[in-house]
Amino acid sequence: MNTQIRNNSNVDACRRTLILCDFDGTVSTADTVNRVIRSHVISPEWRFPVKQYLRGDIGSKGVYEAVAPLMRMNREEYRSFALRHASLDPDFPRFLGWARERGIDVKILSDGFDLTIHTLFDHHGIKGVEVFANRLVIHNDGSVEILSPHADPSCGMCGTCKLKVLQSFRPEYDRIILVGDGESDRHAARHADMVLALRDLFIFCCSEGIPAMRIEGFGEVPELLSRRIQAVTFDMDGTLLDSLVTIADAFNHMFARLGYPTMTVDEVARKTCISLVDFVHSYLKPEEAEIGIKIFREYYDTIFLDKTTLMPGAKETLDAIDGTVVAGIVTNKRGQYARLLAEHFGFADRMARIIGAQDGFHAKPSGEMFDEFARFTGVDKSAMIYVGDSPIDVEAARNGGIDAFVVANSVFSAQELALCKPRRVLARITDLPAALESLVPE
Repeated sequence: MNTQIRNNSNVDACRRTLILCDFDGTVSTADTVNRVIRSHVISPEWRFPVKQYLRGDIGSKGVYEAVAPLMRMNREEYRSFALRHASLDPDFPRFLGWARERGIDVKILSDGFDLTIHTLFDHHGIKGVEVFANRLVIHNDGSVEILSPHADPSCGMCGTCKLKVLQSFRPEYDRIILVGDGESDRHAARHADMVLALRDLFIFCCSEGIPAMRIEGFGEVPELLSRRIQAVTFDMDGTLLDSLVTIADAFNHMFARLGYPTMTVDEVARKTCISLVDFVHSYLKPEEAEIGIKIFREYYDTIFLDKTTLMPGAKETLDAIDGTVVAGIVTNKRGQYARLLAEHFGFADRMARIIGAQDGFHAKPSGEMFDEFARFTGVDKSAMIYVGDSPIDVEAARNGGIDAFVVANSVFSAQELALCKPRRVLARITDLPAALESLVPE
């Protein structure tokens, strides 16, 4: 099947996307490799190469070479074992059908064992998927061989060098997408055009600036790869506007007037993501809250237009997406201030709706403002994202039923934001226009 697609010029435009899928922990929701070894060794000596692997002295290939002579099993026993412990993502067959309808090649790229993959696929009637994995050979006498035909001889660490396999397909495809979950996917992730990442791989990719979308499983993949984002809502402070120094100045003016210790700009950024009213009521004495809000606002009114600036890249980003999506602002800044600042910096007319605190909706992390934006614009939430810069933005988007794309900054690192489980972490806001494009147009 794959050879026919490669040689058929009539489907040339369709065959340019390749999706490489890890198996253990990805296509199979359970990682069976360690269990296979532990369950079939006949000597405690297997622990020594595993400890060497954990120390980083050897790679998976070295472990397999060391433990294979210590393993015993028969083919039927292994089949029962694989079906008992490997578990196919229930949405994988539907994803595979979706890809095939669009002429997209899907291949399995695993540092685990081919026999597990073929056993599970045969059980579920999955055919025609090329597999790159370590070969688990079970002989008639019960002895075992583990062969690594896709290792990189120049390195020799991994049983299957996923990077080597990925690069071998570069001449044939315009776009290669990697779906994975763990350490064995890291080298290949750096060279994929996009990574659909589960669990630790998402945190790694975000920390390293590798383009990645977080997924929970294959059920999300078709929509994420093909959807057209129709609306983008933006946070304001720290996302579009560099206003933290101004806000910190106003808070410290309030603190000084009321006899409280001052805060650094980073402390303000971390502690005041909630609305002004919610923060003051949680931080000041109850009897001082209202006067504190009054002091803050009176002082802020005198400085916010002069001391606030655009975030680097914000104007270029708004220019790039202008006319391509419905844009708006959802912020915990008072709506009155948000609209004045948008006018001041010349992007108010690009916003379909600017919603802020005290506009009649609960502040973030509530999702109410997103409900209002969707109602006002008529855009379905599945085609809408929120662009922010803090954990509360991720929480608010989740509560509002939309995806969060967050921009790493000096206050909240990419790794910290990734732990909050947004859909994407962007290294800079200027990465947004490219991130809105469909990877696989319908």
